Amino acid sequence: MQGMRGVLPLLTLVCIHTASAARGAQLVSQLVDQLSVGEDNAAPLPVVLWHGMGDSCCASYSMGAIKALIEEKLPGTYVHSIATGDGAMSDVWSSYFGNVNDQVAKVCLELRNTPQLARGYNAVGFSQGGQFLRAVVERCQHLGPRARTLVTLGAQHQGVANVPGCNTVPSNLTAHTRAAAAGSIKAAQGGAKAVGSGACETMQTLLGKGAYLPWVRDHIVQAQYFKDPARMDEYLRSNIFLPDINNEKAARNAQYARNLASLEQLVLYRFANDTTVVPRDSAWFALFDGTAVVALEDQPIYKEDWIGLRALDAAGKLVFAEAPGAHMQFTLDWFESDILWPYLSGDKPSSVAAAKASAAA
Repeated sequence: MQGMRGVLPLLTLVCIHTASAARGAQLVSQLVDQLSVGEDNAAPLPVVLWHGMGDSCCASYSMGAIKALIEEKLPGTYVHSIATGDGAMSDVWSSYFGNVNDQVAKVCLELRNTPQLARGYNAVGFSQGGQFLRAVVERCQHLGPRARTLVTLGAQHQGVANVPGCNTVPSNLTAHTRAAAAGSIKAAQGGAKAVGSGACETMQTLLGKGAYLPWVRDHIVQAQYFKDPARMDEYLRSNIFLPDINNEKAARNAQYARNLASLEQLVLYRFANDTTVVPRDSAWFALFDGTAVVALEDQPIYKEDWIGLRALDAAGKLVFAEAPGAHMQFTLDWFESDILWPYLSGDKPSSVAAAKASAAA
């Protein structure tokens, strides 16, 4: 009934100006009933999607299929799939090359100027799209439109410390941490097999030496969330994206914490056999410190609540979940049962359970 508060003064005026007090009361009752029915039967909130690396907004085999599924299962739902390039190939290209801060600013403006999102939206970020949508919430939530639930799938919230798919230890690590790092990286990958080869070592060397160089950091998307535990001072000084949205610098932005804490739910999915994201639990805000993988609750970002995660957790609004399989290897059936119904439909848990049972029958 919270949505009724704004119309109650108008209903009072109806009573005052109606000749018959009884008739006025009847009109008020009818209007309340109609508005309540309208609220109960309102269409689910719009959904915003941000794709991952190497994908595009609307490919029929990926985001296009997700969009179609949501529209089919939740009739009348507006789905906005973010594109950061003009056309399919440009969109794919922009997931590798570009300035993430510019992309986030563009998306904030785009969402603000989309009238279908005026009453708010739910959002799903796929892989790197997860931390990018989090940046949208942190930087723009107070300007509108308001994100209600944010689901991230295999995101890199604490960055990556290794080349995707490699299980060899990065050569840039100092000698005394290499032995510990070897076990930590494999543990972080959940025991899954990954690539270990000379090619990995070459890529690691290039990324280790070049990630924080001016041209690379400004133009290579993945460098903008690369977190080298052996070069944290340089990371904090030179990385243009991740240290900011994680409020890791001394001058913290309190608005980021207020905005993220205003979510109704933040749902963090990791993939059980993820070898692409290193450490895998970066999807849960864990980080590799050069010696071990450090869980979220043991970090200052949580203890001092730099971005609102502790507030969300205290309110029961922070959800840690696991998806089966490798990075981004899920079926539409899984997405429907584990993401669409619980987090995008607007239904209560009992309704979701009933819908799942009906679908399985």
